[in-house]
Amino acid sequence: MAKGTIRPFTRLVDCRRAANHMALALSLLLVSVAAKAQKEKASLISIGHVDILDTYLSQEKATGLELRYNKERLNRKFVGQSDSAGTGGMGMRKWSTFVSQEALLSKAGTRGNANSFLGAMYNLRFGWHYNMDRSTLNVRVGLLGDFMLGGIYNTRNSNNPAQLKLALSVDPSVMATWRFHVKGRPFAFRYEASAPALGIAFSPNYGQSYYEIFTRGNYDHNVVFTSPASGFQIQQQLLFDFRLWSTTFTIGYLNDIRQLSANSLKYHQYTHAVTIGWRY
Repeated sequence: MAKGTIRPFTRLVDCRRAANHMALALSLLLVSVAAKAQKEKASLISIGHVDILDTYLSQEKATGLELRYNKERLNRKFVGQSDSAGTGGMGMRKWSTFVSQEALLSKAGTRGNANSFLGAMYNLRFGWHYNMDRSTLNVRVGLLGDFMLGGIYNTRNSNNPAQLKLALSVDPSVMATWRFHVKGRPFAFRYEASAPALGIAFSPNYGQSYYEIFTRGNYDHNVVFTSPASGFQIQQQLLFDFRLWSTTFTIGYLNDIRQLSANSLKYHQYTHAVTIGWRY
């Protein structure tokens, strides 16, 4: 074979080897980046008692049952260089991101009708926390953006049969996790709380119909500013984590207080529920 034919072939082999080496290096880099992060997800199901009052729909308070599904995701990255064991010189970033998506269904009744209120809500919370680590204790404080969309349907009311729930707020948030071991088995207690501080919400005025608002365009202060002065709100839960069959399960208590006084109307929705779920 002529030398002119061998050289291009050799160059082609060298290029292929270089490309393979680059692909391998890129793959190892991506794996290293993915490994340098603490990711935690949780799926939580809550069921319990709900107390609803919405004076736009009825002057009577309704009580009943509520079912929730909540999916949470926490992401906190490592910083620094790792040694051959993959741990030396590495630390945790002080800031972490948090995302929560929650959907709930409620059925509540008054003295005359056990199924007078049917409700559905969706909440999206997202934000950042500053982490403080003390041995087995981790405390996070931060701010969450809170978007809520849903509604309540009154099965008995023909004049005002439904009420739209739409709100956006900024929520101070605190979370704490205490991890410990009993006979070599890992356990953890968790507390999470967030309370809307400032925001906006939709509210019809007293005696105003949705036909007037959306069909005739009769706006009457239907977007209101919210704060603790217009109704204190907080969602908090206390959870206990334990491992069983190589899976981390969690059980606990959920308390959710939602309130709003605006345009001569009052609304509240108080929830006390038992929570079960798993982490992965």
